[in-house]
Amino acid sequence: MSNMHQFKDQVFRTFPMGDFFRANVRNFPVLKGLAVQGLELEPGAVREPHTHPNANQLDYCISGTGRVGIVGPDGERHYLDLKPGDISFVPQGFLHWIENTGTEHLSFLVVLSHEEPQTIELSEMIAGVPNPTLSNMFGVDEAVFKAIPEQTVVIGGSPRQHTRIAAE
Repeated sequence: MSNMHQFKDQVFRTFPMGDFFRANVRNFPVLKGLAVQGLELEPGAVREPHTHPNANQLDYCISGTGRVGIVGPDGERHYLDLKPGDISFVPQGFLHWIENTGTEHLSFLVVLSHEEPQTIELSEMIAGVPNPTLSNMFGVDEAVFKAIPEQTVVIGGSPRQHTRIAAE
């Protein structure tokens, strides 16, 4: 069993606005009790809001500037602006996302407290609820939800130049 893994040589998934790397017990068997992910995000890119039902998450900003958004079960909201060398923590089960708020490439290293972390993407949650139910719940026309693509996003966003995203 090797104690080395060519992390950046094996892109887990690639998207127009960034790349997603993953090392877990399946592709790096020495990882017991944790997993490592890497995000490379272009300006304007967003790592889709998601949750990990079985893992805490520690984020480390390698380069660029980004925001980690966190929404907790009691409605608490955190918008954490990170620069190189900063870390943030996301508790297990909390909704969260990472976005590139700068004008340069953003690189993040993510450590999860489970060797096979589960992820539920926001796009998957919305696609799993029938449009009439969403329409009824939010009190808006069903056409609003028909306009939302049903595919999983993971890394989305649009190119942006010199725009800073404001905390809400």
